[in-house]
Amino acid sequence: MTKHAALWNPLADDSHPAGWITSDAITLSNLIHQGVQPTPLLVCSGGTSSRCAADGLWTLDLRARYRQLIINEDAEEVEIGAGLSMAEVLEGLQTRGRAIPVGLSTIPGCGFVLTGGVSPLTRSQGLAMDHIVGLRGVWGNGDIFDLSEPVNPASTGTDSNNETHHQWRGLLGAAPFLAVVTAIRLRTQKLAPLAIWRSTGNIQQLAVAIEAAEQWNHSASLQWVWNENIELFVTCFADDPDAVKAMETLEKLLGDFAQSSMTIVAGQHAQPPFGTLARSTPATGRLHNEVISRLAPAWGQQLPSLIADLNELMRNRPHIGCQISAQQLGGVSAQVPVSRTSFIHRDAIWKPWVSATWTAGDEKGRKSAIDWLLRANNLLSNYCPGVHLAQIHPHLSCHNEELNDAFQNWLPGLNQLKYHQDPHGLLPPL
Repeated sequence: MTKHAALWNPLADDSHPAGWITSDAITLSNLIHQGVQPTPLLVCSGGTSSRCAADGLWTLDLRARYRQLIINEDAEEVEIGAGLSMAEVLEGLQTRGRAIPVGLSTIPGCGFVLTGGVSPLTRSQGLAMDHIVGLRGVWGNGDIFDLSEPVNPASTGTDSNNETHHQWRGLLGAAPFLAVVTAIRLRTQKLAPLAIWRSTGNIQQLAVAIEAAEQWNHSASLQWVWNENIELFVTCFADDPDAVKAMETLEKLLGDFAQSSMTIVAGQHAQPPFGTLARSTPATGRLHNEVISRLAPAWGQQLPSLIADLNELMRNRPHIGCQISAQQLGGVSAQVPVSRTSFIHRDAIWKPWVSATWTAGDEKGRKSAIDWLLRANNLLSNYCPGVHLAQIHPHLSCHNEELNDAFQNWLPGLNQLKYHQDPHGLLPPL
């Protein structure tokens, strides 16, 4: 047991865990073989998840021991320790003029990559997960592994190749249920400047922006967040003339804004903070929150109904911190075969997520916020049939439905994999 470093997620930070474990892979393997109780064992890489610590459970803290960043000679691949934040990875790669696609926030750890990795660059570079070429760690049964990307993941050639493919597929998108990943090798991309346009808008402008973005076939991507105000956040590569033109066309199409700005930044490490324009009144006090993320194909003719339903939800939110956001997928991310990873929703164009917030210690406020979260989740399921398990919720009533919506026909295969790789349920349940 060790004293843990502060967590970014206040809900996890305010919990009372059984203790914190920091160990190398061999020691962790021995601990697992001896038996860890109670289960599940929780894992902390970046500290942003509400389930990186919880009352009465042990947390394996990767942040102290797994901090390597090894860039190969030609800089096309990097090995990162699972205890690094995305900001630390970007900072290290900058020195070689390289990058990997990261999210709207650079605070998260490697869980961001392992659970998918949706970013403003997903349409042009794919999911962060699609850049993984190697993984090291410890299965839930205590076995140590060192896997490389199968040469032909769709091939089932021999039984051993088939087993490796299933293990690889499971780890890419469902690792938290199967194993503790301690290191990731990724292909890197050349660091390139980005054009970013931010503005506030009204409900009608949001609808117009979504409708326009669903027609884009270049590197531009639309992100938005709905709080007191609606913030629009469009990103593209600055050297993509079609995308820049689409961004400028959208700005003219939407007309006047209370706030609007266009900027060129050196890369995602310099992107402006997402969501700050959506809030006029800062939420005060110690705040807890839970987040649920869904996935959807193009909304098309459903859009007016969706906007109306979201407006009703926002009118009845129980706390000023409760909000709904979304980011755009598609493009390159849609070109990866469904059977390659556990992220099966390759037809997804939108990832909306709902953030429920309450004041720490306010149990009535917590209940109201969670009720609102589940209501929003049920409503969004009509428009967004998929789930993105960027955060897992075995402690909430929606967990089983989330698993079904996240993995669908692949869930029986995942359960079979869990039976072999985590037979005693050391890690969160499927």
